[in-house]
Amino acid sequence: MHINDLDLTQIRLVAELVRWHSVSRAAQRLGVSQSAASHALAKLRKSLGDPLFTRTPTGFQPTPVGARLGNASCEALDTLLAGLGSAEKFDTLTSTRVFSFFMNDIGQTVLLPPILKFLKQKAPGVSARVLPVPLENPGAALSAGTVDLAIGFFDNLNTGFFQNLVFHERYACIVRSGHPRFRSGMTLDAFKSVEHAVADATGMAHAVIDRYLARHRLKRNVTLRVPGLHVLPMIVANSDLLAVVPSRLAEVFAPRVPIKVLPPPVAIPQFDVCIHWHERYHQDRAIRWMQRAVVDLFSGDRR
Repeated sequence: MHINDLDLTQIRLVAELVRWHSVSRAAQRLGVSQSAASHALAKLRKSLGDPLFTRTPTGFQPTPVGARLGNASCEALDTLLAGLGSAEKFDTLTSTRVFSFFMNDIGQTVLLPPILKFLKQKAPGVSARVLPVPLENPGAALSAGTVDLAIGFFDNLNTGFFQNLVFHERYACIVRSGHPRFRSGMTLDAFKSVEHAVADATGMAHAVIDRYLARHRLKRNVTLRVPGLHVLPMIVANSDLLAVVPSRLAEVFAPRVPIKVLPPPVAIPQFDVCIHWHERYHQDRAIRWMQRAVVDLFSGDRR
């Protein structure tokens, strides 16, 4: 089949069938009748000499040819939408855009409140949606445009992505106020003798902490593991545990719960918190405004 024989409706139809596995749902998304969608699919089947989609108990499922054509159609439409979106004006005073972000628990605790305050002042109709960071391939959602920006430490957003530094982050130790082992501050002996609480470091910068401690022949006596770092200040405040956390997280909680913030007993390298976006949307005016706003918002906080 020659590309000149394809029209945009057929490309959209195949893309919607891949996404929804239903002719009626695809027709609804295209704004055509179900019979018109069925006729377009029949014409495409005849031209390509392949059924493309077959009916199953779980809906219309693509054949190998249908899957390849469907994936190509989805990518083509994403690219087209990105190009159309880049030409749209973005007026901060009238826009009602919803920006979607990937942020981990630290980002939601530390970054989100200032960002929301900024939006309320500068773009009152704009809102934000935060999604959990997937463990595998976070770039897929950014490439497809279902997520606009990712903020944090990402070592798997390289080829095809732009990034800007938001700030450098360092580590701090937190213990409860009045902890008997730290009345005089941090000591190497106290760090080694107390029990530690840690968070799952999968996909985060914090996976390096124990490697650097090991260089100094230090091993944490871990008695508690939790899924996220943001709960550690509350746990530490009510126990004799010690936790190593990003310094800004410690600073957010220090005025609110009875914890003491101390330096680590040995040097642990800082890490960069960056904002990332896909190259497809580099010319999208709204995304460019948002990423610049985030960078400017925290530019005075680079230590």
